Amino acid sequence: MQASGWIRGLVLGAVSALGGAALIGGVGSLLGGVALARRAVTPTVVPESPVTVTRVVERPGGAALVGLRGADADLPGRYSFIFDGGGGHARLGAVVEALEDEVLRELVSVDRGSLAAETRGRVTGWWYTDPEQLGYRVERTVYATELGDADAWIIRPRIPRRRRWAVHVHGRGALPEETLRGVRALARCGITSLVISYRNDPGAPPGLRGRYGVGFSESRDVDAAIAAARHRGAERVTLFGWSMGGTACLVAATRGEHRDLVDGLILDSPAVDWDALLRYHAAAQSAPAAIAGLGIELLARGAVAGGEAGGIPIADLHPETFARSLAVPVLIHASRDDTFVPSAGAERLAQLRPDLVQLRMQPGAEHVKLWNVDQRGWEAVTRAFARALPRPPWRGSPAARR
Repeated sequence: MQASGWIRGLVLGAVSALGGAALIGGVGSLLGGVALARRAVTPTVVPESPVTVTRVVERPGGAALVGLRGADADLPGRYSFIFDGGGGHARLGAVVEALEDEVLRELVSVDRGSLAAETRGRVTGWWYTDPEQLGYRVERTVYATELGDADAWIIRPRIPRRRRWAVHVHGRGALPEETLRGVRALARCGITSLVISYRNDPGAPPGLRGRYGVGFSESRDVDAAIAAARHRGAERVTLFGWSMGGTACLVAATRGEHRDLVDGLILDSPAVDWDALLRYHAAAQSAPAAIAGLGIELLARGAVAGGEAGGIPIADLHPETFARSLAVPVLIHASRDDTFVPSAGAERLAQLRPDLVQLRMQPGAEHVKLWNVDQRGWEAVTRAFARALPRPPWRGSPAARR
């Protein structure tokens, strides 16, 4: 049955089984499930700008201050402030003072654009917005995916370790710049980094129907990036994923054609349990549990079109499933204060595979903003993990892992 026919069948079934108000409620649940499913796989065209600049305060002989009001304005640590539709970028330091209707933060720099009262934007954890800002040699290139060429950056350390690479994968709705915080830690270990765009990014082909596969479809782009690194001489590749990029890395490391080259994974705020995650976001919108379950079923059956032909295997994007297939060490940075991707999935994976999974919990940090709260600690643990990774014993033989 075609997807549209399957939905029509659900509606007709509701008509025959229900009457009056019950019918209205049944159809309403169906529409709610459809809306939830579509929201999960539809890329955001224009990112939200929930933060407003209230004032800029120049201080003679000291750093300027910026007043902010809105979501994430008062987060501890240091952040990027992206405004003017992505054309403007400023770096925010620590909170200096929290007032009744605004927060005053140090204004470290304004790299692009001009900040003034009423400027609207968003607070992100990126910090770096260009790979050259890291101070390493950068090559702008493309790599081949099943959908066409996608943009990428190769960032080379000052003293490279022979044939050792990493692939960096950003999260849902972000850009490759999100991952640059992780590049420096690995560069100090001598690891060459391949920072990729993937399907539905501005520098990459659109995915199936222009929608996400919540990490499952995107994992094939990660696998293609591993192949590109191998073509350039890599003998081992560390996967470094953020949020949904963490899902894609887990799938690539456990199912990908080139998984024999993967020596380990580093994940920040990863989405490890998509069933629980979708239910969490539905509950946050006060949607009944039945609607969340219906939305998940619609995605899994392909009745709501996502980025995977035939439906997205949500049931496979689960800690128990990943735990059964893991064969390399994993470092996870997570926070119980993450309000976007709860840490429970990551914690469960660590419980299931204590032999392979190292979990670093960062208190007081929001989603993919752990580095921003404790850069020194985050980078120290990341470096130590990367340096200790053993060479994959199955190198060169994909069949050895089947």
